[in-house]
Amino acid sequence: MNAPLPLERPQLLTDRVCERIREAIVRGELKLGEQVSEAQLAQRMDVSKTPVREALLRLKRDGLVEIHPQRGTFVFRLEPAEVTHLCRYRVMMETAALREAMLSKADALAADMARAVTEMRKAEKLRDLQALAGIDMVFHGLFFTYCDNQYLRAGYEVIRSQLVALRYRSPIGNAVPSHQVLVDVVKAGEAAKAASMLTEHILENEPRYRAACGVA
Repeated sequence: MNAPLPLERPQLLTDRVCERIREAIVRGELKLGEQVSEAQLAQRMDVSKTPVREALLRLKRDGLVEIHPQRGTFVFRLEPAEVTHLCRYRVMMETAALREAMLSKADALAADMARAVTEMRKAEKLRDLQALAGIDMVFHGLFFTYCDNQYLRAGYEVIRSQLVALRYRSPIGNAVPSHQVLVDVVKAGEAAKAASMLTEHILENEPRYRAACGVA
């Protein structure tokens, strides 16, 4: 007699619930610092509380929710010092990844960065700030795509989810020129200058991220 092949239906449902809550946080349907409940989320998504509970535990690991016993579950919200730490961490991760990517894959990196800027230009013309935020995330993610250091990639994942949420709440106004200059120095092979410009570019985001968290 053949052994049964059980389907992981609950797990697949949890995946969908997790991605929907993640999207709601990133897109602003759920506000930073907002308290959420398993029961309300389950009702809004027409599912039981079990997949919601499992999804919230995953999102806690990603830094998107905070679970406090006896108090409840809240969408993440950063204090001023935490925003500063996040930006400094970004500088360390992204400049290191950029330098490593330029060592072996500078041409491919520059080409994809240029394509991302072209998409930014289209989004700016359409005034599509949500698309612009997504392209911005893709642009900076390219440093890790072309970096061979798996530890840098893993280190970036620590903050990636929070960065996505903050980017959607504070799209950059001068996206094309501020990213085009990075493309130009990468094309020129000037790694030190590229890292310096990237550092400045990242730290300029701190006031906008603070404003997004309501702690400006």
